[in-house]
Amino acid sequence: MMRARCRPIRRGFTLIELIGTIVILAAVATVSSNILLTAGNSYIDAAGSAQLHNELSMTMDRLVREFRQIDLDNTASGIAPDINSVSSTALTWDTDSSITLNGTVLQLVEAGGSPYTLLTDVSAFSIATFNEDNTALAATLSGDQCDPIRRIEITITQSRYGVQDTLRTRLFVRSTMIGGGTDPS
Repeated sequence: MMRARCRPIRRGFTLIELIGTIVILAAVATVSSNILLTAGNSYIDAAGSAQLHNELSMTMDRLVREFRQIDLDNTASGIAPDINSVSSTALTWDTDSSITLNGTVLQLVEAGGSPYTLLTDVSAFSIATFNEDNTALAATLSGDQCDPIRRIEITITQSRYGVQDTLRTRLFVRSTMIGGGTDPS
């Protein structure tokens, strides 16, 4: 006797199962894409902030080096730095070197050369000076009024693409410290 062969029944997906699967996959994709988008945006913000801080930090290091190396004023009656003028946004020393804020660009001039751009996108820049007792001096000084300067405070704020970073430091003018320079007398 022959047995009838049973064919396996092949069954496909129903339309309802197919639509249900698409809905579930769409929900998972939406959640996943939001997580990836948030992570991507966070990375871009962190990278921009890190770049901003790096530029600001390098500029601050350069200014600290420049200001610490200001020579003594050989024409002064006592120990005095060779600073010609100071305002809240500019400092001139050694007659032909200066740092100034022009719009949103921080520029350095060394020994009468051409202005060199240190930093762009500067939203705030300020210079404050202090005497030996750490007392703040007037915001604007020139000529002999600069002789008591012993410390300089620099504050720089840089803003770009909605990210803002501020650095501040206070430094000694080394030539005015005991043993830091040569007494002109």
